[in-house]
Amino acid sequence: MENKDEKKEVRLLSDGFQSFEEIRNGHRVYVDKTDMVWKIANTKKYNFLSRPRRFGKSLLTSTLKCYFEGRTDLFQGLKIMEKEKDWVKRAVFQFDFSGCETAESLENYLRDTVSEYEKIYGASDYTNTHDRFKALMRNAFEKTGQQVAVLVDEYDSPLQHTLTEEEEHKKLVKVYRSFFPVMKSGSDWLKCLFITGITKFTQLSLCSMLNTMSILSTNPDYATVCGITEQEIIDNYMPEIEALGEKNGWTVEQTLQELRNMYDGYCFSSDLTKSVYNPFSLISALADKNLGYYWTSSGASAMLNDILKQSDEDGEDLEGRVMDQDDIDSSDVSLESPTLFLYQIGYLTIKDYSPGVYILGIPNNEVRRALFKIVLPNAVRKRRSVVDNEVVRMRLALNKHDIADMMEHLKLIILQTPYPNQKGEHIYEERFQFFVKGAMLLCGCYVLGEHHIATGRPDLVARYGNTTMVFELKLDNNGGLEAAKRQLADRNYTAAYLQKGSDVYAIAVSFSTDDSIRGISGYDIKKVSE
Repeated sequence: MENKDEKKEVRLLSDGFQSFEEIRNGHRVYVDKTDMVWKIANTKKYNFLSRPRRFGKSLLTSTLKCYFEGRTDLFQGLKIMEKEKDWVKRAVFQFDFSGCETAESLENYLRDTVSEYEKIYGASDYTNTHDRFKALMRNAFEKTGQQVAVLVDEYDSPLQHTLTEEEEHKKLVKVYRSFFPVMKSGSDWLKCLFITGITKFTQLSLCSMLNTMSILSTNPDYATVCGITEQEIIDNYMPEIEALGEKNGWTVEQTLQELRNMYDGYCFSSDLTKSVYNPFSLISALADKNLGYYWTSSGASAMLNDILKQSDEDGEDLEGRVMDQDDIDSSDVSLESPTLFLYQIGYLTIKDYSPGVYILGIPNNEVRRALFKIVLPNAVRKRRSVVDNEVVRMRLALNKHDIADMMEHLKLIILQTPYPNQKGEHIYEERFQFFVKGAMLLCGCYVLGEHHIATGRPDLVARYGNTTMVFELKLDNNGGLEAAKRQLADRNYTAAYLQKGSDVYAIAVSFSTDDSIRGISGYDIKKVSE
């Protein structure tokens, strides 16, 4: 008879691991991407893939390294075994530029790395690094009888560090233009070049130097090569999903919905069916049994503040941005035109596609909260410390189920906000709705704007734990508080959100554009749940 007190098997997840070898030898859960690994390795000679930080590029590079080294022991039971019948061991030259911040540090890193490989495959009489590396490729080819693989991870990290330092940036470009052409002139000895990064700097002319470069970044065949699909979550992480749900009192479907809201929504091609979850946040949440803000607290937002400030963005119109399809792969990143940058670093993603045009938007609540952390203080023209303090007090009030106190702190955030650039009843209402949405997100709510239900579309729905707040917002000169209360009652918006064990509040809010207020002029709170 089974012992009910027997502990469940502890499964090891791959959170924090970027080495394919360590994951496989450590018997950690691995989401099998090796069919796409094989395709990358055997389809084109020159390959480039851009993905946001912490999206699994280093793990993908590590997997390619193990494949090229012929490590069949690590691939047993994986998809690649059905494709590869003739395993070949090759010399692999791997570079990781993430630790380099200047032209000098990159030059030193390249020189030292080439020196280490020369100890294995033999040195040449050349003194400059690019000629030494070309000779190294030839030596390795002659020694092994096989073409070599070159893997360059986070190639753009030094360029990002110097994006606002013009002279240092120019020095770096010279280093790149000296090193990368070797891959073309030494192509007879090269099996595969694989380059990863976050942003694409076309002024490096990598594509002209390597004119057969295959851009994998928006290729539908590789849309899910980094990141985790929902089916992969279900197939690989069901014990962890059940444990997270058990801790929070959720069913499996509720748990999946919570994970979906927080971490899903990334799409990297015109095939909108191929969306993925942020792998770093997802696996961290499953390991910790907690829906935390992992990606945005890991340094992924380091550039965000500078981008928004230098481009004078307040974030209000980030949803629905459009970009020409060709610009995603061929245009240079620029702080003066931040949409492409925000897409490439992971704060915007492809939400829709029309022939030749991508429609971009914010992928999920984790990213939305990170954006509002910077955007809201800028938009209401208050110091970040002031907004942060009031947001924390809102959260304390929500923890005590004191909705009236929460509203008082919300009033202080919005009080005396600046006028929008455009004026008009609709513009004002949208802007105030934007402020409320941002504040509710920052205090930890899951927020829906203009959520379609059977009786209409409430302006805002915010859920905090077992508390759901349904907002209707009106300007004083558009009926004000009484009109908002009436609409909540007439359309019975709250009925759609009633469920056992939850508290539901109907909150009518009025706003004034009068110079003495320019914020919330009144509110009414009605608890409609038993």
